[in-house]
Amino acid sequence: MSAPQHAPASASAAVSGRSPRARRLGCLALALVPFVLIGMIVEAPSWIDDYRLARMVERIQAYPLPDGAEFGSFDPQAETTGGDSGDCWYTIRFPVSTDRPVHEVLSHYRKAKIEDPDGDLGDFTVTAWAMVDEPGGQGDEATATGPVIIDVDGVYSGSLLDGRCS
Repeated sequence: MSAPQHAPASASAAVSGRSPRARRLGCLALALVPFVLIGMIVEAPSWIDDYRLARMVERIQAYPLPDGAEFGSFDPQAETTGGDSGDCWYTIRFPVSTDRPVHEVLSHYRKAKIEDPDGDLGDFTVTAWAMVDEPGGQGDEATATGPVIIDVDGVYSGSLLDGRCS
């Protein structure tokens, strides 16, 4: 008796230890590697700039709060909002609950010497949003106390390849 015609194919599959489907998937994965690497190279400048901005958020959180204040109910939010000629505009927003008037909280953060993503001290602007129309809110913006949302806005030199900063 002679061996069937397809025996050598199954013998080679048994020798290689992989099915034809597994080999095709392996080849497909290998073909995708250059595209994944290119994607990582393209995104790396954005990741680096996001890391620099995240470090500034950490420095803001480490900075002492004004007397009678504590961080609010949500974590700070940071975003790159655009740019021009390689400079990135950013906004960091965080809530503060306080029994102090808004102008005191603003003054506290405007005097802060917190390092920005470029390493400059205090090179940003600070604005505040007071919730004065809330039930039980007190007075106008100058004398309001309670929840305050602080915005820290500034510019840092982004990576040349970060598309958000072009």
